[in-house]
Amino acid sequence: MTSIVIIGAGTFGLSTALQLLRKGEKNVTIIDPYETPSPLSAGNDVNKILQSSVEEKFYSELALKSLDLWQNDPVFKPALHETGILYTTEKDFAYFKERKQFLDEKAIQYKSLKDQLDFTKLIPSVDDGSDQSKRFQEWEGLYQQEKCGWVYAAEVLRLIATEVKRLGGKFVRDAVDEILYDEKDNSVVGVRTYSGEIFHSNKVVVAAGAQSYRLLDFEGQLLAKCWTVSHIRLSPEQAEKLREIPVVLSLDHGFFFEPDSNNDLKICNEFPGYINWDDTIKESVPVYKNLIPKEAETYTRLFLKEVFPELSDKPFSLTKICWCTDTPDRHFLIGSHPDHRGLILGTGDSGQGFKFCPIVGHYISKVVLEGDEALDPVKREAWKWRPETAKNRDIFDVQGRDGGINIIKDLKDISEWTDGKDIGKLDINALTI
Repeated sequence: MTSIVIIGAGTFGLSTALQLLRKGEKNVTIIDPYETPSPLSAGNDVNKILQSSVEEKFYSELALKSLDLWQNDPVFKPALHETGILYTTEKDFAYFKERKQFLDEKAIQYKSLKDQLDFTKLIPSVDDGSDQSKRFQEWEGLYQQEKCGWVYAAEVLRLIATEVKRLGGKFVRDAVDEILYDEKDNSVVGVRTYSGEIFHSNKVVVAAGAQSYRLLDFEGQLLAKCWTVSHIRLSPEQAEKLREIPVVLSLDHGFFFEPDSNNDLKICNEFPGYINWDDTIKESVPVYKNLIPKEAETYTRLFLKEVFPELSDKPFSLTKICWCTDTPDRHFLIGSHPDHRGLILGTGDSGQGFKFCPIVGHYISKVVLEGDEALDPVKREAWKWRPETAKNRDIFDVQGRDGGINIIKDLKDISEWTDGKDIGKLDINALTI
């Protein structure tokens, strides 16, 4: 009988557990030190962008398959908000070309936005009396009206966990200390937790996201990176004006969503990310804070000046940093470990994992039950164990990301942190990048 242990109850781990149980598996154990949604999971968030057109056609096709499940699967459908996405840029107009080609090919509706009036029709001011003359200066945009928007991420994780329990999956609140191998052939035989408990299994799935590096040597294939998140609490009247607006995703500045049920507007500055490099172990080590670098507050407030100037000097109601893990080519790492029979990798989200939450577990579970050959050749090649891609890896490579001053930074070089609440000395007009 197959016994399966999944390390990590985040996006990839929960999706995998759900698919295994739906396929009839009876012995599935998910180990995570926290209740769902785990504070270590990047998916533990109010909202995540749901795109169905991205820069790579491979992932756009996959996103459309995932979208069908967001729209129709009873576990995922309650969390879907199909508001559309407004993609914007001030400089890289070629950014829209491939996206438009894909949308045209799939007959998905979109509009091109050329001037300030186009933007203000979609994104109204929250205070009618404020000066709106400098909003959306020199912006161009592409408004995808359907098959995209956002999802209530933390609620998705709760919904999956509930269904996993209903189907017989077992949750263990503990942290895995080590994966156990047979001394004769190095095949997987289980895991040992920090509390000392041993869980015997012949299949182990590593789905621990940015914490995956703790469990085995990935030979440089994973690099933990973080980004910043800020919230501003709106009045009920302000929030009502922004209900059902599209997600705004600016290549230059960042992104924001319609207000949540607490009337919080979530906004994130665009930036290639931070690492926290430990030169002793040659890894980026996640640290979790309800603070952000002071410079990130500056970038976020400058973004607010562009879209909601009346909010740019308001205190933040919440701040945090969110960790993901990048592969060198930003393809997932899904497949069997070449040296350990029964060890399956389900990690390497590369900052784009959550939109695939309904479907990624399907592919990981196929590897668990049928081996790598169960994946089609394109996915198998893209997602395989590939340490050769990490040779001479530049940990400060932006990997195609933009925004801010367009460099990767090390958190060890950040001297000033903030929660964005102290605005007593804030001079919004003096802020610069």
